[in-house]
Order: sequence, then C-alpha cells, then structure tokens
Amino acid sequence: MTFQLVYYSQQDPKWKEEILGFGDPGDTIGYIGCALTSTTMLLSGHGFTETPKSLNQKMKNVNGFAGAGIRWGAVSQLYPQVTVKSNISCQNTDAPLGIIDASIAAGQPVIVMVDSTPAPGLLTHWVVLYAKEGSDYLMLDPWPYQTDVKKKTYLMPRYSQGNTLKRSIMHVIIYEYFGASGGIAQPGTSTSTGTKPTPPVTGPVTTSSNSARVKADVTWGLNIRSSINSSSTANIIASVPAGTLLILVEADGISKVGAVNQWARVRDSKGHEGFAAAWYLEKVQAAAPAAETVPASTSTNKAGSSSAGQFVVMVKGTVGKLGVKIFETASKKSKVVATEKARAKLVVIEDDKSARAKIGKAGKWLNVQTSDGGEGFVDAEIVKLA
Repeated sequence: MTFQLVYYSQQDPKWKEEILGFGDPGDTIGYIGCALTSTTMLLSGHGFTETPKSLNQKMKNVNGFAGAGIRWGAVSQLYPQVTVKSNISCQNTDAPLGIIDASIAAGQPVIVMVDSTPAPGLLTHWVVLYAKEGSDYLMLDPWPYQTDVKKKTYLMPRYSQGNTLKRSIMHVIIYEYFGASGGIAQPGTSTSTGTKPTPPVTGPVTTSSNSARVKADVTWGLNIRSSINSSSTANIIASVPAGTLLILVEADGISKVGAVNQWARVRDSKGHEGFAAAWYLEKVQAAAPAAETVPASTSTNKAGSSSAGQFVVMVKGTVGKLGVKIFETASKKSKVVATEKARAKLVVIEDDKSARAKIGKAGKWLNVQTSDGGEGFVDAEIVKLA
C-alpha cells in the first residue's frame, strides 16, 4: 500500500501527560516523546493504526524502552512485518543522504534525529522524513508547529541551525515494512490530521511468477519464520526440506535469492507464509501458481563442501555433555544464541576458503547456521570437518 501521511503531536492533551516508557515522573510524552510519536506516525502511515498513547503501552508490554529511551528493534515484536533496516549514527560524520533518498523512493519514510535549538549543546529531536525537494526534505514533525498534512513542512528552515543538509541530520532510523508497495502520499492527497488510514490487506499477497528452491545441500531443512529474528525458535511457522519450491510473494523477492544476510518473503504449498533466509535459496522459475515439493538431493562431497560453496563442520566430542555455546557475535562476551551438543553438525555460512583455514585454530571464529535454523559464531578450535 502507498504510505499515507498521518500527523500526531506529542503535545496532544489525550496523551501528553503520559509517562514515556519506564521514565521518571517528569519524562512525559509531551516533553520527550518525539521518538515515540515519530514511530507512531510511521506505523500509522503504513496502516498499523496507533496513537502515541497506545504504542507507548504496547512497547512497555514488550520491554520496548530503556528507561524513557525507545528500543527501536522492539517495534518488530509488535509488528513482525516491520523491521529495523538501518540504525546509523552520524553526529560526527555526514548523514547518508543517498540511503535516505533510496528509502523514501521505495515508499519507506525515514526517522531522523536533529538539533532542535541553535543554543550551544545538542538538544535532540526526532522527525519523520517522507519526501525530498531540491536540497531539503519534507517532514512530519511531532512538535506542534504545523498540524495540517496538506501543507508542506521543510526540515532545513527549522532544524539546520546554520549547517548543510548532510550535517543537520545526526542519526538515521530506517524501518522496512515488507507490505509496502512503493509510493508516499504527498501533501494535499493524504489523510487529514489524526485520521486513520485504510488498514493493510491481511489476505494472501499476490503471488509473482517467480519461485525459489531450497538448496539441495540444506539437509537440515529451512525454517519459515514470522519475523527475521533467527535467534529464537518461537517465530518458526514451518520447516521445509531441501529441494522444496517456495513462492516469492514480494515484487523484488527474486533479487534477494542467494544473497547473504537477506530475507525473502515466501509461501509454501500448504499456505505457510513468512520469511526465509535467502542465502539458502536458489533461483528457479515456476510456471504453476502454487508451490510444489520435489525430492531432496544432497550434493556434498567427501570433504564436506557443497555445490553452493558452503560446507558442514561437526562439534568435537571433547566438549562433553555441556556442549558448545554459539554466540551472537565473534566474542564470548556477546549473547549466547544457542548451545550445540557434541557431534552436532553446523553449516558454515561465510567464505569457503577463509573459513576452512580457521578450523581447529584457537582464537578464530566461524559464522555458522545452528541446528534450529538460527545464526551465530562458534569457536573454530572445537569443530572439525564433518
């Protein structure tokens, strides 16, 4: 759907006295709720109708605040279709205007942080950018300067503080809504202040003629998830075997197939729809509108490498009953995302040549797919070729 302009003011009497998140008594939405209100406008513009008051409560329910500070990623717990694509701090560098422009062009408005006052020091404020005009952006500002979305409000006259555009933006948050069809309503054609936009269609997404096949070497099967969080099994909708044909339900889904760290929205033959790790898929054209399942075939050689360039390693038996921990990053200080038993098989998902050189060596890490379909890093010293 086309993004609709929906305006909310953090100063609205309906919620301005509400305590923001888990903040102190003086931390009200009216005082410091610009980030929450900007997020509310973005979600509502995509059709997920919220108010600052309702979103504040829902975010609290999922521990979406650190004190009064919003946890951007928590939005996905409420709306799995909406994920944080970029979180870029640029207080001391030029803002990534090209990335902002590309997101807006794709129908995905951008939340940015600016300095709200010309006084010495930084007084942060968050707004929503939805269009580029010349060397400036049009914005939805949660502070009540202009509440009529039929009129244009520009970023630079209000928040540049004498700086250029690329130095006026100090932080960038880009949420990607996977149901967006592109396009953003312009002033004069959008919904009126506070008006609820038409909710997104909840029925099946129109299927494209493109399909993707689960790679033959994915012998453990591929999970279809309700969100792109691979650190949990709670969001797994279904698991399909190697060789399964999946319908790509996004217009640009074919461009993601095979790409590392990309997720494709898919549907299987039983109607399960969700996200699949695109790096475990290969391109194939499907003439039929429904997905089919073909016999799985494994093409792994004796060395453990597959035709796709990936290979399998095994956890050494010396780890004992406690098994081995899989970490979120290449550090034992990071979060543990899984624990694998002795002789568990893990698929390496980084460059084949460099990965093989690290096997069995102390101080090295391998990026692997866990047995439950997650992803993380394992100590290379305690694994061997399967």
